[in-house]
Order: sequence, then C-alpha cells, then structure tokens
Amino acid sequence: MNSVVDMSWKFGVTASTDEMKQVGSTFLQLKLYLDKNGVREEELVEMNVEQLYAFLGEMEKAKQFMDLLTMN
Repeated sequence: MNSVVDMSWKFGVTASTDEMKQVGSTFLQLKLYLDKNGVREEELVEMNVEQLYAFLGEMEKAKQFMDLLTMN
C-alpha cells in the first residue's frame, strides 16, 4: 500500500509570465513524499487558490469519514 510519509509546501506569487492575466496570481506548491512499496518517491502538485480550497474541502470530508469509521 502506498502512503504519504511527509510533505512540504510553499506559497508563491507569479511575477513574470508570457500571459499578462496570470501576473500577480497566487499559487501553492505541495511536495508529497510517498512510500511506494518501500521506495520513497516525490510528487509535486501546484494549485491555484480555488483549487486549494477545493482540495481542503475534500480533505475535510475524508477526515470526517475517517473519524466516523474510528468511532466504533
């Protein structure tokens, strides 16, 4: 079974790009350190603010589900 063993994150602001509408936009870079059957791998995920809030909402739902399962 694969599992997340660590993570790191950083926020950023786009300072320069070839698309003017993206300048000044904020983003989150999330680096996940995974244990895939004894082999450690890194996965990098980048998301904008809207994607971050959607991700947080899904993680909250997962937490609530796990809490429900462990109440017994």
